[in-house]
Formats: sequence, C-alpha cells, structure tokens
Amino acid sequence: MEIACIVLPTYNEAENLPILLPLIFEQAEKITTHELHVLVVDDNSPDGTAAIVREAMREYPRLHIIAGQKKGLGEAYQRGFAHALAELRPELILQMDADLQHDPVLLPEFIARANEGFGLVIGSRFAPGGAIRNFSWHRRWMSVTGTWLVQRVAGIPSIHDCTSGYRCIRADLLPRCRFARLSTRGYSFQSALLGELLRNGARVLEIPIVFSERRNGESKLSLRDQVEFLFNLFRLRPGRQD
Repeated sequence: MEIACIVLPTYNEAENLPILLPLIFEQAEKITTHELHVLVVDDNSPDGTAAIVREAMREYPRLHIIAGQKKGLGEAYQRGFAHALAELRPELILQMDADLQHDPVLLPEFIARANEGFGLVIGSRFAPGGAIRNFSWHRRWMSVTGTWLVQRVAGIPSIHDCTSGYRCIRADLLPRCRFARLSTRGYSFQSALLGELLRNGARVLEIPIVFSERRNGESKLSLRDQVEFLFNLFRLRPGRQD
C-alpha cells in the first residue's frame, strides 16, 4: 500500500497535540488507499511538545518526530519534506497546522481527490462554501489581503486561497521545487510553494474548509514573516526562472 504522510510543524503545541493526534489517526482508519503517517517537525519547543509526541508514539506506530532549531515555518517544512521523502518514500505529502484550525475529518477527502489525479489539493477558506470564523477583523483582513496580493502581484488569479496551510501534494512534485531562489524561512513558504508547484504543472483542486481561530497557544505569525511575504511576491510568478 502507498504511504501518505502529514508533515506537521510544531512549536509549543503541547496543549493541542493530545487532542489532534487521536483525531488524525481516527481518520486514518477511513483511508483505504494509503497508509497514513504523521511526521512531527518540532522546533525544540520548550513546553514539552516533543515529549508528548514520543509518548504518543507508543500508541501510534505511524507517528514520527524530528527536531531542530527554530528557524521559521518554511525551514521546518523543508526539513520535514526532505526527511519524509528519504525515510518514508510517500506517494502523497500533506501539510497541516497543529493548532486545531484544520479539521482532520477532511483528510480522507483530500486523499480521495488526490487519487483522481490532482497534484495539489488545497483546503480553501475562500472557495465557495469556505469560511473564516471567530477571527478578529485584523487577522481576517490579513488573510484576505495576503491571497489578493498573491493573485494580483504574483499572477495566480485562478486560486481562491493562495496562503492556505492545509494541502495534499503529490510527493514527486516536491524535488522539482526550487526553494533556494526564494527567501522562505517563514510563512511566505506557503505562497512560494504554491508558485513552485504551479510552475511544475500541478493540477489543482480547492476543497472548501471552515477555518476558526486557534483554541490554545499563540499565533507564530511575526512582523518578519509579513515583510518576507511582501518581499517574495514579485518572485512568485510561475514563469520566472531567476
């Protein structure tokens, strides 16, 4: 059976993982085409996140963890992708947040639609049927404006949600992506990855999701992340080769 691996970056998610991990593996039982694994990429969280994962590994043999220094979301994803591709050799790689904002109930649908030939399935807040709930006006404005900027400046008008962190990707597309040409240490990695996947011909499908404010912990989005996002916008056009 082929493998699908969720790459799950974490920093101080000790409150959320005991809730999230059982929900993920509950959905794994409903996926008949792939063996679902979870790779936690922990940035040396001081709150004991890694210890919670290692304890849960006794119950879930398809749960894995790697640790490293905190250098940003993009760095964590690239480290996780490389490890998953080398050690697990999955057919599909999924991106997901650890803060309970992404509903694991959708995992079987993501994988089912990827099986239909879509190289990139996006959990979309802005596609018809999607929604953002319980967000402050500022956070809502940032989410909407971020996607609008990617659509207009980077020239990706056909995607409703360009910064979503809930995705399913055909794994063989990732080695073709050239992240070294972009400054993608932080949250701008999501739009950079989208641009690279489109440049490599990924067939895209958006699934509407309801996105709510995190239950526990604090958002990791910093001013540096916002500046980096703006800096990278003009380099995301699918036709750029520099």
